[in-house]
Amino acid sequence: MKKYEVLKAVVILQAVCMVVLTVVVVIKVFPGNDRFQDRRPQTNAGSGEDLDQGKTDQPLIVDPSKQTDHERVIAKIGQESITLADLEKELYKQHGAAVLRTIMVHKVVELEAEASELSISAEEQDRELAKLIEGYESEDHFYEVMQNQLGMTKEQVLEDLRYRLLLEKIVIRSISISDDEVSRYIADHPEEFEDRVQLHLQWILTDTVKEANSVLQLLTEGEDFALLAKTYSIDSFTADAGGDLGLIDEDDPFYNREMLNTASRLQIAEMAGPIQVDGGYAVIQLIERQITTSMTGRRLHEAVHKQMALERADSLTEIEDELLVKYDAIKTE
Repeated sequence: MKKYEVLKAVVILQAVCMVVLTVVVVIKVFPGNDRFQDRRPQTNAGSGEDLDQGKTDQPLIVDPSKQTDHERVIAKIGQESITLADLEKELYKQHGAAVLRTIMVHKVVELEAEASELSISAEEQDRELAKLIEGYESEDHFYEVMQNQLGMTKEQVLEDLRYRLLLEKIVIRSISISDDEVSRYIADHPEEFEDRVQLHLQWILTDTVKEANSVLQLLTEGEDFALLAKTYSIDSFTADAGGDLGLIDEDDPFYNREMLNTASRLQIAEMAGPIQVDGGYAVIQLIERQITTSMTGRRLHEAVHKQMALERADSLTEIEDELLVKYDAIKTE
C-alpha cells in the first residue's frame, strides 16, 4: 500500500505539473486582458486625425524598448520570427481547456471544503509530504528534483498536496469502513507494513569480466566512480548520470538478486564486482542505505482506513465533475 501511495502522489504531481506550467501564459490570452486592447492608430484629441497621418510612405521603425512583452520576438528561423503571442496562442490551443478546468476545479474544491468545514492540518500535510520524500536523499533533494524535472516550485508542490488532501477528504467522507475491516486488511497483508531497507547504488556495466576487472583496478587506484561510469559503462540510461541507479528496495524483484545481496553487505562507499547481470558484468558502489520504519497503531489504522475508502469511492475525476455541476461552474467562452 505504501508503494501505491507514493506512486499515486508522484503521478498526480506530474499530471498537474503539465498544466501548471502553462497557467501564467494562458491567463494572458483570456478575453479582457489588457494585452488585447484595441491597437488601431491613435488620433489627436478632438481632431479625428491619425497621429501617423502623412507618414504612411516612411518605413515603420519600432523601438525595441517600447515593444510590449506580448510582441517580443522569442525565436527566429531564418527571416521568420516567433513572438511571445505566437507561443501563447499555441499553448492555449493545446492546453487551454485543461488549464481552465484545473483552475475551476481548484475553486470548487475550496468552496466545498469551506461549506463542509473541512481543512488540512499542518500535521496531516507533513505526514503526506514525508511519504513523497521517501526515496530521496533529503527534503531539499526532493524539491530540487520537482523543480528540475517537473518545473514545480516548493510552494506549488505544497499547494498541490493540500488540494489533493482536501479532495480526498471530500471523496471519502461518505464512505463507511468498519474498524474490523481495517484490522482484517492489516492482518491479511503484513508485508505491506514491514520496515523497508533501500540501497542507493551506482554501477558500471561492461560487456566482459575482463573489462569489469579493469574498471575495478582503476577504482582501487583512486579513479572517480562517476567519471569511469560515463567513460566505460555500456548502460546508456545511467552512464551520463555517473551510473546512478537511485534508491532500490533491498528486495526489489526487478533487479538482479545476487547484485542486491552483495550490495546489502557493503559499507557506505564500498565497491564490489564483477557481478554477472542481464546484459553484462556490473561493478557497484553503495552510496547510502535508508531504513524506513513502518507505521503502527492508530496512524497505521487511519492510513489503511483512508486507502480502503479511496479504493471504494468514485474516481477523483467523477467527484470533480460533480462539484463543477454543484457550483454552476461553466465556461463562458
